[in-house]
Amino acid sequence: MNINKIAIVALAGAMGMSTMAYAGHKGKHAQRFHDYAKVTYVEPVYRTVRINRPEQECWDEERVVERDYRRSDRTAGGIVGGILGGVAGHQVGNGRGKTAATIVGTILGSAIGRDVAAEGARRPSSHVETETVCKTVNRYQEEERLQGYRVGYRYRGHEYDTFMDRHPGKRLKVRVRLDVIE
Repeated sequence: MNINKIAIVALAGAMGMSTMAYAGHKGKHAQRFHDYAKVTYVEPVYRTVRINRPEQECWDEERVVERDYRRSDRTAGGIVGGILGGVAGHQVGNGRGKTAATIVGTILGSAIGRDVAAEGARRPSSHVETETVCKTVNRYQEEERLQGYRVGYRYRGHEYDTFMDRHPGKRLKVRVRLDVIE
């Protein structure tokens, strides 16, 4: 039982004895009523709380990107190589040898053209890209939060105190209980 309740019960007991003659009977029935006490002080009570206020931080990062360019087509390389090889072979030979040189030139040119196209396709290319990167950062902040009020009050010449969630004002409503003591 807290001190406020003890004080109120004691006060009520004292008042009960003075009103026992008025009650006119012995019994276990208590009388209850409300009255007002004068507030003597009000002190706000604060509590420090830690609050997380997450923020997003972003920045630009450069990175090297490597790509295999396979745009050249091996078939196209073979055709172009075959044409060039056929023209070159045609320039070399005479008579029936000219036809054979053209055929050999076309076959060799085609093979070389395909190989050159395939080799070009395997060469990686690199370039620099800028990418925006973000991450969430927790920012903690301390705040004072009102918990309630420590209140002092006077009732019938006696001083009491209590804790309340709200500011009581100049007067405080109190419940008084009178018990008959035998």
